[in-house]
Amino acid sequence: MANRKARPKMVFRKFLQDNQKQMTDYMKHLETAEKYEREPWMLGSDPERLVTPESIVELNQVGDH
Repeated sequence: MANRKARPKMVFRKFLQDNQKQMTDYMKHLETAEKYEREPWMLGSDPERLVTPESIVELNQVGDH
């Protein structure tokens, strides 16, 4: 395996500080961002099975359209 050059500790420390700043900015953004809510049909594991012509007819008959 090839040997890698050791990074100076200051370079690594600066990377950690920049990363921490980006994370705090991102967390502030999350607090003010609009929450995304999924529709019930998006939660199924197989959307093709959930939305079939038969299920559409049933929904139209019940009135949950």
